[in-house]
Amino acid sequence: MLLPDFHRQIRALSWLVMGMFAGHASVQAQTADAPSLVLKPSSLLQEALSPETRRQLPTFLQSDTLNERTSQQTVLEGQVVLRRGELLLKADKIDYDQVNDLAQARGHVYINQSGNVYQGPALDLHLDAFEGFFTQPNYRLLKNNAYGNADRIDFVDPAHTVMHNASFTTCQRKPGPGWMPDWFFKGDKISIDSDRNVGLVEGASVRFKGVPILPVPEVEFPLNDERKSGLLPPSIGIDNIGGLEYTQPYYWNLAPNRDMTLTPTYWSKRGINLGTEFRYMESAAPQPPFQGIMRFDYMEKDQIRNDSRRWSMNYAHTGLLNPYFAGGGLGMNLNINRVSDDDYWKDFSVSSGVGIQRLLSSDAGLTWTDGFVSTGIRAQKWQTLQDLANVNNRITPPFDRLPQVTARLQKFNVTGGFDFSVDGDLTRFSSVRDIDCAAATANGTSKSFYNCAPNADRAVSWVQLSRPFVSPYGYVTPKVQLHGRNYQFDGGLPNTSFYDGHQGQTSASVTVPTFSLDAGMAFERNKRLFSRNWIQTLEPRVFYVHTPYRNQNYLPNYDSGSNAFNFASIFTENAFGGHDRISDSKLLTLGATSRFIDPETGAEGARFGVAQRLRMQEQLVTLPDDPTAKAGISDILAGATLNLSRAWALDSTVQYNPKTSNFMRRVVGGRYNPGSYRVINAALRTENDESANPVSKQLDVGWQWPLHDLWGGADGDDGQGRGLGEGRWYSVARVNYDMLNKKAVESVIGFEYDAGCWLSRTVIERLQITDGLARQRILFQLEFVGLSRVGTNALGSLRNNVPRYQPLRQPTMNPSRFGNYD
Repeated sequence: MLLPDFHRQIRALSWLVMGMFAGHASVQAQTADAPSLVLKPSSLLQEALSPETRRQLPTFLQSDTLNERTSQQTVLEGQVVLRRGELLLKADKIDYDQVNDLAQARGHVYINQSGNVYQGPALDLHLDAFEGFFTQPNYRLLKNNAYGNADRIDFVDPAHTVMHNASFTTCQRKPGPGWMPDWFFKGDKISIDSDRNVGLVEGASVRFKGVPILPVPEVEFPLNDERKSGLLPPSIGIDNIGGLEYTQPYYWNLAPNRDMTLTPTYWSKRGINLGTEFRYMESAAPQPPFQGIMRFDYMEKDQIRNDSRRWSMNYAHTGLLNPYFAGGGLGMNLNINRVSDDDYWKDFSVSSGVGIQRLLSSDAGLTWTDGFVSTGIRAQKWQTLQDLANVNNRITPPFDRLPQVTARLQKFNVTGGFDFSVDGDLTRFSSVRDIDCAAATANGTSKSFYNCAPNADRAVSWVQLSRPFVSPYGYVTPKVQLHGRNYQFDGGLPNTSFYDGHQGQTSASVTVPTFSLDAGMAFERNKRLFSRNWIQTLEPRVFYVHTPYRNQNYLPNYDSGSNAFNFASIFTENAFGGHDRISDSKLLTLGATSRFIDPETGAEGARFGVAQRLRMQEQLVTLPDDPTAKAGISDILAGATLNLSRAWALDSTVQYNPKTSNFMRRVVGGRYNPGSYRVINAALRTENDESANPVSKQLDVGWQWPLHDLWGGADGDDGQGRGLGEGRWYSVARVNYDMLNKKAVESVIGFEYDAGCWLSRTVIERLQITDGLARQRILFQLEFVGLSRVGTNALGSLRNNVPRYQPLRQPTMNPSRFGNYD
């Protein structure tokens, strides 16, 4: 306790001692034989004090004068300061009643309570209970830096406050007598609940630039980024399919690990759609962890489809059922996707922020593993959405797996340093086909062949044995594999030319052995480049594979496809994915990689790679209608990645045919990211046929950039994740342009404005769904910082589409009461 002179200090000290004996604090003298006091270590100061702790806190006083009217009534005048725990009270005069613990403060009253500040002419407050009222106060809240004034504030307890006829804004005061905040709301009553971090507004309206834009009869708003139940801001938009769109979501915070969002949407051209999203995450011990999300949309009458009923369902679940089942972990995975009709992918292509796919998979599976043995059973069923308006745009339905049983036994570094694995797969392939296989013979296409594949049972076994020899300067890994499979066809193979010589065959078996040898070395040297020290590596690699020919071309294809020609596939044994084709091979692949590594940080500044394959004999095993792979030297595969500075990055891969001097494929991408909120991404992707005729040529460009750079404006300093200052415009976009057809395939172009206490976003989206059909939307969003967002989800569109996009307001940690300690 600090007082202006010694006399007042002694009198105030006696008052404090009497107050402590009255029950507000207690002190026990430490005797010689009492145990010594021991400090309790803590890495954090207490953000909230318990009622018991608060009652035991001492009171510190400072004033010019102190008078005791009675032994229980004290008057302090002149620059009075009262501090107890997280409460600081200043005033010109304080009358303190020790019996009722009531402080009556008058004149320039100032309170700092856990970082929240209140100022006004008069206050009556019970200190321990923090219960009382403030007349004509101004206030500022710590958690969202909001402020305003009120006719009266009632303090119910330390966590609950009620403001009457109050205003609220997060716009910071500017110089000038005529200044008004860009936005604020004035409510009949505003209730603040610090425990739940929410505010409740009753009888208010939001004013923006002096114009009332949003009536608020009663609504909760968050004081931080925690989830809160209640109505979310509505969204309004326009698209060329549904017309005017109005959505009013309601968020229901069921529990800390469960929530639900109800999203009714009205379209002027279509009707009403009811959407629901339910999320859960369970991980409380001793129960095993699992999580899931379910979405369901329902429209009773869709006016653009003759009042037909429309719906969609998406459900994903993953997690453990029992972590100790039979000595291992038993898990379950669900992924259910279904829609009501074939046209759903056209009409709702961007309704959930992601494109609707035409192949919808629904599968359920159980898995078990103990680290050595893994097993699983799975059922998968496809829904294929056809283009009913264009028969040429139809796609072949995949085969369902009803069911699929898998098992794997794997062990590393067993006796002698060997690695081995044994895999088994038993699958029932079934699908309903709507094609006449006899008529398909004249067609002669692989699509018809695929459609005519019969339903079948397929059993696969796959054994691998390898012995890695690893040293600091290199490695050699010989490996042998044996792949066997057996088919049982329903009704035998169809009577078409594709199965010439095998028509009516009800079973088939194939066993294919493979030997491979993978070897590589690593050389290092110190190198100085671009005025920096580097460790340069040279890593040559040799890969040899030999697989004898086994006739498989007549077999149906249920799950195999050709691997793309890239750095991952060029060093693999099989040219196909899946189990229905094992390529005959006699290949030698040579490659080399060189890297530049920063010796201080270990960061990779650059990587260069090249690889080429020598095929020693013609590959005869193919997919239907694919040509055989000729013997000889393959195309050259080359790639480069540069990260020499934080601002610049380059990544490129090319496939070059030296015989025809033709770049078969090129992917060149780069990024320029000199600082926060400044990024430009660009990628060029081209593909040519064997005659060097262009097949595809696309340019993908995206960026986020502050427009004040155009006129040399300086960045502001509002802190990390707070934008580049008030009054800044930003351009945000991503465009995928088809250079052959000279049209944009997808485009998202928008502008953002940061006014400090509010943000605006305007975005135009265009998505090409199919030939002659594109969906376009206009999104506008107004965000009142510290309160809410109004409009369509333009922020979500930018996050989903623009690589490395940074929101102008990043989520931050809740501020501590010590950050505004007075």
